[in-house]
Amino acid sequence: MCLSAVAVVGIMLSTNTCGRGGEQRDVVRLGFAAPLEQYIGAETLRGAQLALERVNADGGVRGRTLELVAVTDSANPERAVRVAESFYTDESVLAVIGHVNSGATLAAATIYNRGLAAVSPTATSPEVSEAGPWIFRVCSSDAANSARLARFALRELGSRAAILYANEPYGRGLRQGFALTFAERGGTLLEEYPYIEGQTTDFEPYLLGIREARPDLIFIAGLDVSAGPIIRQARELGITVPFLGGDGILGLAGQDPVYDGTYVGLLYHPDAPGTTGQVFVAAYRRAYGAEPDHFPALGYDAVLLAARAVSEVGFDRERIRDYLEGVGGRREAFPGVSGLIAFDQNGDPLEKSFAIGRITGDRIELVSIEGGS
Repeated sequence: MCLSAVAVVGIMLSTNTCGRGGEQRDVVRLGFAAPLEQYIGAETLRGAQLALERVNADGGVRGRTLELVAVTDSANPERAVRVAESFYTDESVLAVIGHVNSGATLAAATIYNRGLAAVSPTATSPEVSEAGPWIFRVCSSDAANSARLARFALRELGSRAAILYANEPYGRGLRQGFALTFAERGGTLLEEYPYIEGQTTDFEPYLLGIREARPDLIFIAGLDVSAGPIIRQARELGITVPFLGGDGILGLAGQDPVYDGTYVGLLYHPDAPGTTGQVFVAAYRRAYGAEPDHFPALGYDAVLLAARAVSEVGFDRERIRDYLEGVGGRREAFPGVSGLIAFDQNGDPLEKSFAIGRITGDRIELVSIEGGS
């Protein structure tokens, strides 16, 4: 697929100096911030690119070509702030798609709340609900997702759980909600260990303690970059119980047979009730020869929603934010491929479908629907 309309860069390269409210534009420009060198960022960008192509094939936005300026934040909060500053000071950028990691989103929010709307595809931490009036997300919060994962674990996997969690906003939020619901519903929490995402590489000391505790399952609250070594090292130590994780470990699918059988939370599945978008699924298959997961689906939705906002209210940043705030309230809900999007007072989508899948080779087999509209 040609990415000619997307500038994938490490710094902001736009030189457009049109005023923030100016109407004389040849293009409509959206920022895109994600760890482009990681699965989560690359896949979300794929979906964003498909949305961009759809918008432009339909005539663009107010007759102008839609462009994305994609900048890597490497899932690093400090770099995310610099990326946000580059978007904010470039007045040609009307809104931002991103960030995709919770820690990066929370850090960058301090800049966006000066006056640039950001729509995150996948920042699920409960803390994002309080990130500020210019921050929106099209994914459900882990305040709900973690409880759904805990209910599934108790029903299907067992009542004794060990937890490994990344000591950052996403991991802590997912771990907290899972542990609370699991215990409230009669489960027993055994060993719990924090780790540093992308830096901790030797999990054997934790896994030896977990093996001795003999849990029914191990819950990973973190990303695939650490979940992969955790699962591999556990199997090498003879630990055979199932693993369950949130949406952050989805990238394990198709990477190594040792991950087969791992259960993962899904923010979107094409077979889940309340989802639509066979046009999107077909476009993704044509472009990439694979089935889309929730990262491209939510990136697709975020771009189409932002484009709709500009189409409806024009090129003023504050009016774009006000439009987004009213989606599902003063204005009709947005029919995304991941489900109907209607924002509450915190910029969170109201009840959306959430599913549990099981990694089988390069596929995610749909196992269960856990709530949602």
